[in-house]
Amino acid sequence: MLQHLSSDEKTIFTAGVLLFLAYLGGIITTYLFSASDANHLIVLTITNFMFGRAAGISYGFSAGFGDFVIIVVNIVIEVITILLIYPLFVLSWRKSLTIKGLHSFFSKAKELRVKYSDFFEKYGKYGLFVFVWFPFWMTGPVVGSIIGFLIGLKHHHTMMIVISGTSLAIVIWTYFLKELISFLDQISTYAPHILLGLFILIALIFKVFRAKG
Repeated sequence: MLQHLSSDEKTIFTAGVLLFLAYLGGIITTYLFSASDANHLIVLTITNFMFGRAAGISYGFSAGFGDFVIIVVNIVIEVITILLIYPLFVLSWRKSLTIKGLHSFFSKAKELRVKYSDFFEKYGKYGLFVFVWFPFWMTGPVVGSIIGFLIGLKHHHTMMIVISGTSLAIVIWTYFLKELISFLDQISTYAPHILLGLFILIALIFKVFRAKG
């Protein structure tokens, strides 16, 4: 597979693999000090990947993690996803690799590129940053990185824009949800769990409607 990638794309993919191994090593190391925290990190990772950053951040609060840990962990998870999936899309685009499991996702990203073509043509990389930063579903980092490729941005520009936009979005989500949980705690001490369930439900409903569409 790697022989079909350019040097820049290989660098991106290799960075993703190394960051994933470092993150995995961090979780394994955490087990030496707290099995509970390590288990929570695994669940947080799966939650973010399956249901999005809002659910991942909510789980972090429900697990009792602090702001800094929640922000850093969610950023690392999303950056790993970007660095690994972006080169795979490039290979798929060049017909060098067929990934059935990601075909539908890639198709949706292409549709969004067409849907917002005027916006991206007018604002370019600045529009991409806003698209990635905007805190709603289907405006996330992986879709943003694919759109960056489709509108002709250089790989390193796409990575810088998407990662910075993603990081800012996660910081905003974290402190927004922290304030929301603080407010809801006056009603119920289960506020983080309620929000987690709500975000998972919304994500599932969104996935169902997207599949039907």
